[in-house]
Parts: sequence; structure tokens; C-alpha cells
Amino acid sequence: MSFRAVTSLILLLVALICVLNAPGSARQVSQAPQQGQAPAIERADDKKSKITFAVYFLSNDRNYDINLRHQFGHVVAWLAGFYDPKGDSQARIGAEYDFQHKWLLFIPTLEVGSNGALAGSLYAELGSKNYGIVGYSQTNLKPFNDLFFDPSESVQLGAGRKINQYDKIYGYTTFDVRLHTHQQDTHVLWRHKLNSANGITVDGLYKSGHGDDGAYVRAVGIGVYYDRPSWFWKAYYDPHVNFSTQTMVRVGVGLKF
Repeated sequence: MSFRAVTSLILLLVALICVLNAPGSARQVSQAPQQGQAPAIERADDKKSKITFAVYFLSNDRNYDINLRHQFGHVVAWLAGFYDPKGDSQARIGAEYDFQHKWLLFIPTLEVGSNGALAGSLYAELGSKNYGIVGYSQTNLKPFNDLFFDPSESVQLGAGRKINQYDKIYGYTTFDVRLHTHQQDTHVLWRHKLNSANGITVDGLYKSGHGDDGAYVRAVGIGVYYDRPSWFWKAYYDPHVNFSTQTMVRVGVGLKF
């Protein structure tokens, strides 16, 4: 499936979701805010659908990605397309199951690419206010065209603290455990509510390990995610992206509905 076909299908699905949700949305708009209701930014994560358009800038290339996600109860599914003008474009489809019970969050994920690439992962958070993070991911070693920016044959370990309904600070390290590259990415993230309608997440990255040419890489990156009740933007500076010799700058915008 071509990038143009995927984009057309995603836009058609967005239009369909908007039409189906229109009556409920109208009722919500007409209702006055309830006393004691959480601020709009804290309720933004409750929206069922999200569409994201991103551009990935490299020194000698520019790639594009579009992604539509929708929640069906406990299942979140997505359809996406990655486009490289120099080739290696790819469509992908995936789903995850979000299981939450008291102090346990457990999310298995499966994604398939149009080139036959297959990726699966298991992710868990254990705890309430203070929690641990553990995860495992593996692919069939076919490329997902720069869609995974941490090692994808990996174990993930970390911890976090929820400060309030929106704010939290957490960190984790993703270790390669299959390809013997000693690659690892460490992220430290701070999510903070600026006011009732604005939030921000800052993501600091440190990476180390052997790159594509065998040289040992050490690099620092940073990302910012700016959150609004119905839209968002994000930007990321990622040196030695996927442990290559290239630096990637990623920017994206999206809608929540």
C-alpha cells in the first residue's frame, strides 16, 4: 500500500470518526462545566482518537509519517504510513491491549509493516503513586524504517512517580539483549501541567553502544511535547539516530478528538 493510499484511508477514517462522534460532541459542548470537574488538559487523554503528522529531518533526506490511533474500549489500534522520497516507504498497522487493575498496568502490543516487518512488545507499570517499569520487545529483524528510535530487541527497566493527576517524573533504560551491540538508551521525562489548558513534557536522552560501523557511540538528545486539550506539537533532537552516523530532528503536530 502506498503512502498516498494510506494517507487517503486515514483521512477517510478521521472523517468517519468525526461524523459518528458529532452528536455526542454537540451535547458535551452545550453542557455547562460541572463543579469540581478536572481541568481540560487533565481530560485530554480521555479522547478516543488521535492523528499525528510528523517530518523527520536528516542531513541528506527528509521523511514523512502519518498515524491515526483510535481506542475501542481496552484496545487501541492504529494505521500509519511512512514515506521516504528516496524509497523504503512503508505502511503499518498495529494494536495494543491496555489492561489496568489497581496497581498494575499491562500492555501487550503487536505491529505489522507492509514489508513483512513484525514487532511485538510487553510493557508493564507496577505500583500506584510510585511505580516500576518493565518491558520487553522483539522484531523479526526486518526494518521498520526509523520508526523505533530505541533498541527494538530489548529489555526496558525504569521507575516513576506520579505527582498529581497530570504531573509525573519517570525514567527508564532500554537495553539491547539480542544483537550484542551493547546499545542502550536512557530517558528521563518530566510531565507538567502549566495551567488548565496547557501541559508540557520534556524528555532527556542519553545513548551509548556500538553503531552501524562498529564505532562506540555516546550521545545526548532532547525532546519536547507540548499538550493542549484538542491538539499538540512535539519536537526531538536525536544525534546518532538508531545508532547511525546521522542526526535526526523530528517535528510533529496532531489532533485529539
